[in-house]
Amino acid sequence: MVPMTLGSINDVTGIIGAITGPAALVLAWISYRRSQQVKAVDLRLELRKQASDVRAAVLELPDLLERSRASRIAVLAAMGALQSGGFETWKAELESDLYTAQALARELPNADEAYHRLKHQDLETKLVKVHAIAAKATRLRNKYLRALAYDDKQREHIAYAQIPLARRVGL
Repeated sequence: MVPMTLGSINDVTGIIGAITGPAALVLAWISYRRSQQVKAVDLRLELRKQASDVRAAVLELPDLLERSRASRIAVLAAMGALQSGGFETWKAELESDLYTAQALARELPNADEAYHRLKHQDLETKLVKVHAIAAKATRLRNKYLRALAYDDKQREHIAYAQIPLARRVGL
């Protein structure tokens, strides 16, 4: 009787294995598909957030550059150096940077794009492109924020130079 019981147990476990194996395969495939969908949603969300942030940064660049131009003109005029070669070089660089800012604005992805039809690779490619635009915009922004800070320091020097010497030394 014992050999027959072991044979029956083997048969039952074989049948259970034959049923659970394919079932596990189906469940694993469903889990894989679901994780791919979640990954795509995460990439789309990240891309939309990055695109929104970079759009704001790029669209503020022309105003920042214009403020920097006005600031530099005011400082150089106060110093009597408005017609200097250095200013002409700076002005040419500013014009080039304005053109770059306009080119970045043209590269921006569509604000209304939801990216539902794109595959993972395309989403990743677009995310990298948006990151590259953001890096260029950040470099320009930092450059002209430093220029404004430099102009502020120059204003302090100009204001200090306007104070009579007797007041500066405490007489």
